Amino acid sequence: MLEEKYNVSLESQTPLISEKKQEVNRERNIFFKLVDKFNQLLASIAGTALILMMLLVVFNSVKRLFSDPVAGTVEMVSWLAAITAIFSLGFVQLHKGHVFIDLLFSKFPQLLQRITHTAVNVVSIIFFIIAGWQLTIYGLELMENGIVSETMRIPFYPIVVCCSIGFLGLLLAVVKEIWMIWKGEI
Repeated sequence: MLEEKYNVSLESQTPLISEKKQEVNRERNIFFKLVDKFNQLLASIAGTALILMMLLVVFNSVKRLFSDPVAGTVEMVSWLAAITAIFSLGFVQLHKGHVFIDLLFSKFPQLLQRITHTAVNVVSIIFFIIAGWQLTIYGLELMENGIVSETMRIPFYPIVVCCSIGFLGLLLAVVKEIWMIWKGEI
């Protein structure tokens, strides 16, 4: 009856709904893929920093047997450790590697679990936005004041500012997680 009145069939409208749903899925998939690739890149940098840190410590230990240690080893190891820790945060979040205690949480109804999980993630987003912002400000202050490392006498503000990129990866991972919570994928 509706088909005759408006000269439209329901079958002809279904592909439009399906196409819109596919477009939303495609956009979501693009966002998810970008978040995954970005955090994979950061994790690769973190892994490289970890290997360099290990090689530096071993080289310094062996060199110490025969002569003086490498000057600035403590500074370099500290910088590499900061890069390793901060750049790996988003990757670990994507792969559920952080501690999650669900003893009481698992007993909540599904809706309350979603709300609680989302609330915790929103608080996390706010905290990490502030942390990344303050880290960037601190790095820029180091640059303005011409602060250099104590032993090697080189400016280290680029490392401090770059560490805020690690928080960006974590933020994107948490946003992805919130999206997945409400789509029922978690």
